[in-house]
Amino acid sequence: MFKKSIFLLLTIFFIFSTQALAYTTDDIEWKTSVDSTSLGWGDSVTNGDYVIKAEDFTTDEYVYIKIFKDGLEKQHAPLGAGGTLIDDDEIKVYVISVDPDIDPWTDSMVNPTASIIISRRGLPSFEITIETDESTYDPKDLSSPSKVTATITVKNNGHAEAKNVDLTINTGDLILNDGDLTHNYYSIEKGETTSPVTITMDVPLLWDKTSFSISANAKGYDIKGAEHTKTASKSVTIENKWKLIAIKTVTEEIYMTDTAYVLVSIRNAGICTLNSITVTDSVVDGLELKDSVTLKKTISLKAGESTEELFEYSLKPLKPGSYTSPASVAEFTASNRKKYSVSSGTPATKVNGPYITLTKSVSSSNVTPGDEITVTVKVDNTGNRDASVTASDSLPSDVPLVSGDTGFQEVIKKSSSKSYSYVIRMDAAGDVKLPSATASFIDLEGYKGEKISNMPVISVVEPVTETEPATDGTGDTQPTSSEPAQTENDNNGQSTATSLPVEEQKEPGFEALLSGLALASVYILFKRKN
Repeated sequence: MFKKSIFLLLTIFFIFSTQALAYTTDDIEWKTSVDSTSLGWGDSVTNGDYVIKAEDFTTDEYVYIKIFKDGLEKQHAPLGAGGTLIDDDEIKVYVISVDPDIDPWTDSMVNPTASIIISRRGLPSFEITIETDESTYDPKDLSSPSKVTATITVKNNGHAEAKNVDLTINTGDLILNDGDLTHNYYSIEKGETTSPVTITMDVPLLWDKTSFSISANAKGYDIKGAEHTKTASKSVTIENKWKLIAIKTVTEEIYMTDTAYVLVSIRNAGICTLNSITVTDSVVDGLELKDSVTLKKTISLKAGESTEELFEYSLKPLKPGSYTSPASVAEFTASNRKKYSVSSGTPATKVNGPYITLTKSVSSSNVTPGDEITVTVKVDNTGNRDASVTASDSLPSDVPLVSGDTGFQEVIKKSSSKSYSYVIRMDAAGDVKLPSATASFIDLEGYKGEKISNMPVISVVEPVTETEPATDGTGDTQPTSSEPAQTENDNNGQSTATSLPVEEQKEPGFEALLSGLALASVYILFKRKN
């Protein structure tokens, strides 16, 4: 029994191993490589790794053809019209006609030619088509299929039959729901397309949007048993199973006297419950929160559940302009320990109205008593509405007004400014802080208010004068003290400088002269004794 089994296996192996060799020349399918070419005496033509040469001609209309491969002669034969020369069932030379071109006077060939057709053995080639009912699958969308359906076909678009073709399908991590992943075809003729193979796969429920590749491989053999393969793939996208929507709305346009209202809503549009969702919101600079609310909350939402008014508050405008609200942010940690977040839109609010500012400046902030200073008050309207402005200023009691007006009343257009100036005199020494200028305004909408300016500081300093050297009645110059001078007021209120007493000082130089003369006398006496 064992011997019979071995014999049977060997027989089957021999049949399959010799199947590719069990063919005749008539079974070969040829592909025309060169439709027609003319060769003269000694001419040749190259076709791939083959060279075909017209070696010689005869007057009875024969051409001697040689076939070379890689420089080696493979086949040769005299061929007439309709003759064929084949090498190794890989290349075929067919002679269409032979023209010996015989000279009627000499009966000799002048310029003989042969027209030939060159053909190469045809090979199979596969084209795989993979089609799916959708390119993207969304488990959250009720209209989206719950299964991925793929249809695979194999076409032999080569020039010869393919035998023993295996089709292998790979679902690329998608779980097969129905269908077979392997198929075998005994033969696929050239130009033939296989019947469609259909498989279905489950749409997975994922936290992250993911792409999957469905691939197919076809492997078959030509008449000589050479292997031919082809692989193709198709990508499909699976959307994530969760969907969190954050919506933020703000009043689109208000006046400075109005209030902007904000609503923030969160909706779970996915197919799973989301726990511990942290939602945060914030307010743009230029708008002030009127209500006492906390702009951070933690919630949990079942599939399809929502909070229509998670945050509800009002904002007071601080100045005109266009303001873009920051996005509300909702985030959670999923069961895969990854954090996910979504943001709302950033709605804009336009605030209308004037915006008045006052700036007070002086021509100099360091002066001496009696100097005059120009004070300028600038009124700016940086808003987008005109306003009637009444500005006024006041002075310290010891600062007299020299000229000009300390106020004005004007209509200041939007995005413009006006100013007024006046001159004051600074009489008393010391630091003087000028009072703030004030302004009241009102626009055509009845919006009104008051503004104040800054308070410039002016330093008034007595001038510094150098003290002249004093002389006594004899015309001698009195020494100058290094002590500071004391001042006294005369009857007219003017200050006079009085020097402090100093000790008398001897004129230097005379004692040094006497010491020099004494030393000289001693030196002369010492020389005489010697």
